[in-house]
Amino acid sequence: MNGALISVIVPIYNVEKYLRKCIDSIVNQTYKNLEIILVDDGSTDGCFEICDEYAPKDGRIKVIHKQNGGLSDARNAGIDIASGEYLAFIDSDDWVSKFYIQNLYYLIDRYDADMAITSIRRVYEDSEEKIYEKSINDEPVLIHTAKECIENLFRGGYYNVNAFAKIYKKELFSGIRFPKGQIYEDLATTPIIASKANKIAFCDLKDYFYLIRDNSIMTSKGSAKDLIIFDILDELEKYFRDDQDIVKSIEARKLRDAFMTFYKFKDNLD
Repeated sequence: MNGALISVIVPIYNVEKYLRKCIDSIVNQTYKNLEIILVDDGSTDGCFEICDEYAPKDGRIKVIHKQNGGLSDARNAGIDIASGEYLAFIDSDDWVSKFYIQNLYYLIDRYDADMAITSIRRVYEDSEEKIYEKSINDEPVLIHTAKECIENLFRGGYYNVNAFAKIYKKELFSGIRFPKGQIYEDLATTPIIASKANKIAFCDLKDYFYLIRDNSIMTSKGSAKDLIIFDILDELEKYFRDDQDIVKSIEARKLRDAFMTFYKFKDNLD
C-alpha cells in the first residue's frame, strides 16, 4: 500500500531483553513508508548498542541517544524530529503484528479520519502468545466524533487512553507534548489530542501486543504516586468544563479509579 509517511516513535529505556522483538516487528511491517525513530533515553544496559546495530541495516531508522528524562521526554524528543504526516508510538517492550500500521493507515485513508485506534492484546511475561493476523475486512469499523471518543475513553469503553495502539495526524500535536516526569502521562494527553480531531476511526483488531512484566504498574501495589491520577482528572475536568457530558464521563472515571485505587492499597493495610 502506497501512502503517507508515518513516523513510528519508540521510547527506549533498559529493555535489552525485549527490544529486538519490538524493532523487528516494526521493520517487518507490510506498510513500508515509515520513519522509525528509536529514542534511547539514557539506557544503562545494551539498548544503546542494539539501536546502533539496527540503524545501518535500514535507512528508515533514526536513533536518538539522550540523557534519561523519562517516557514523556523520550516521546517528545521523537515528536520533535518526526517528519511524517502521521505519528505512531510503540513501547519498546511491546510488539505489533505485521499488518498493524497498514490496518491503522487504512482506517485513516478510507474514512478520512485524523486518528485511528485499535485495541490491545495483553500478554504476560513468559507466557506463550499466538499471533492473530486479523484482516481489517473481517472486523466492524466504528466512526466517532471527538466528543464521542473522549466520553468512551473516560467511561472505560473499547477505546483506551494509551498513546500506543493508535496513529495520529501529526498536526494534532501542535502545541501539545506529553508531561515530563509524570505518571499517567497518557491519561493527561490522549483526551486533549482526541479533542482536536474531526473524526476518529476504531477497529477491534487486537494487533498491538502489550507486555505485562512482573514489575509493571499493572502488577504493582498501591503507592502515594497512584493518587496523582485524581489530580490529572481534576485538570481534565477544568479543560473540558464547557461540555457537561464529558465532565460527567470524567466523574464516572474518578469513581471507577477510586475503587481500583482502594483495591491496590488494601493489601498494604494491616
